[in-house]
Amino acid sequence: MKDALDVVMAWQLRNPDATDQAEAIEAVKVSRGMKNESELPSRLASHFLQLTIPPLFPQYKKNLQTLENARQRAPWRDAGNEHALDLLEWSIGVLSQKDIETQWRFLMPPILQTIDSLEVEWKAKGCHLLALLLQQMQHTTGQDAGLKPVMPSNPTEFLQRTGYHSLLADVLLPLLTHLPSLTPEDDSVILLSPVYSALISLAHFLPSEPRKTAFLSTLVRQAIVDPLTHLPNPCIYPSLSTLIISYLPPLLTALQLDAVKHLSVLLPLLSSILQDPFTLSHTQMVVATLVALRSVLANAWPRVAAHRRTILLGLCVLWSRCVEVRQRGEGVGQALGGGSGSGSRSERDEVEGQVRETGAMLDAVLRASEEAAAWEVEKRELVGVDKVYSQVFSLS
Repeated sequence: MKDALDVVMAWQLRNPDATDQAEAIEAVKVSRGMKNESELPSRLASHFLQLTIPPLFPQYKKNLQTLENARQRAPWRDAGNEHALDLLEWSIGVLSQKDIETQWRFLMPPILQTIDSLEVEWKAKGCHLLALLLQQMQHTTGQDAGLKPVMPSNPTEFLQRTGYHSLLADVLLPLLTHLPSLTPEDDSVILLSPVYSALISLAHFLPSEPRKTAFLSTLVRQAIVDPLTHLPNPCIYPSLSTLIISYLPPLLTALQLDAVKHLSVLLPLLSSILQDPFTLSHTQMVVATLVALRSVLANAWPRVAAHRRTILLGLCVLWSRCVEVRQRGEGVGQALGGGSGSGSRSERDEVEGQVRETGAMLDAVLRASEEAAAWEVEKRELVGVDKVYSQVFSLS
């Protein structure tokens, strides 16, 4: 470590005006050559975590109220200390699983202190660092920095033994309530994106399938259903709604067949979004909803037949509006006061393609179900009402 620090000091003397830490780190790598290139980053990260970062994140008395703690001086936010979070993020990215456990007592205080900040920007940064740390724990291999075999580490066992899984869940779940109108939509989007990433990563660190399934089901309710039903209308907050809906597919994919327990809540919710008169003015939201609907079909297919009319209503209403807009030669947003031109027509084509893909998937699921014969009759009746639906559901 002394050699690395000597290189950093020499580099700083040669470059007195430089402020980019990445350049100093690269200089250390070059000075040691390729042989030890893998070892140096983790040693340098340990130095940063133990000596450089802790003074910038002082620990105050635990008996202070949360608001009082948040108002205490935070040196890491002072001018000139902007590098603190950059160093922390870089350090997380180069540590192995074994190193993460060793440095855990230095990693957690700054991350949790950042999440406890009053400002949404810093909360989001802290959640991003936590998500990055959990993903690093999930992806690192059983090799140390010198490429020598080590005893495999079990991050699931580590988080359970230390109690940090429950602690981190308790920290993250309340952040899902930062929603309009108390929180501006832009701030909600900034904060919730890393919160979702961290929670989904946390779900992988549970010791048994029943516990993992229960945690994922909790996320479906608290992270997807509750926020969407809290909003007076998803179309009023399209960016936030798009973000929330986009995290439903990974949750359902992790749940697999256990997703069926959420059909009665999810399908009416998704269908209502497709039926909204203003849905076509928010292309990304409607596309995210259709992708989420296909995820429901893929993972909960054994019980989809019982809910097919709910799905059909949403798809048919949306397709009718797409056809109406196309017949007028407009883009999806033009008739509703949005933009016009080739870009909007391209968005219209994208939505139509997504509807056809979803309709084809629903058709395939139902034709393979016990309701196949009834479904063929219903399709013919539907096309008899309006032939445009034949473009969504093929007749055998």
